[in-house]
Amino acid sequence: MSDERKRENEEEKLKDFFHNVIGIKSEAVLEVLAENSEICKLKAKTLLMKENEKVDAISFLYKKGGLVKSYYEKSDGKKQVHCFAHFPGEALVGIMNLDKQITSFLTVELITDCEIVRISADVLRKLAIENIEIALVCNRMQSVASMREYEYRKMILTCNPVQRYEYFLETYPGLEKKVNKKDIASYLNMTPECFSRMLKKYEGS
Repeated sequence: MSDERKRENEEEKLKDFFHNVIGIKSEAVLEVLAENSEICKLKAKTLLMKENEKVDAISFLYKKGGLVKSYYEKSDGKKQVHCFAHFPGEALVGIMNLDKQITSFLTVELITDCEIVRISADVLRKLAIENIEIALVCNRMQSVASMREYEYRKMILTCNPVQRYEYFLETYPGLEKKVNKKDIASYLNMTPECFSRMLKKYEGS
């Protein structure tokens, strides 16, 4: 298959992704999105973005089965896990920064091999200014991210260890078998030892 034909096939897949997963209806907008996006196959442990790097591209999970974590480095040098992503269409990098020329406050790392859709931040920013449909989709994603952040902070401040773990199970169903316990403990703001004790208590109840 020629390179031109491969690219045409990829653009059709991209249009399908932006239409069926992200929810874009305009054919003209789908064309622009597909022309300025690419599907990337990346290996586990790939760093998609490093903390404090400029956000040049917005990335989304393309297919079910991929698993990604985001974290930042604390003053003591330890990594604090901030969130996970595992649903197709979830924004991995930069959606909160779309309208700001700022750097990422998180490092984004692939836990498993993943396929992602990557689009230039400049292209998406321009589309969001010019097209109400794109603007509404970006606003919806930003609102969802803000609400999740609020719920997460409330959980950390008000819940006991067992309640925190139940929050994780509800928010990320099935990931308790795929994410290592150290990362779950970090996400729940527990030491590995505290998490281990809680888990024994939880599983024994």
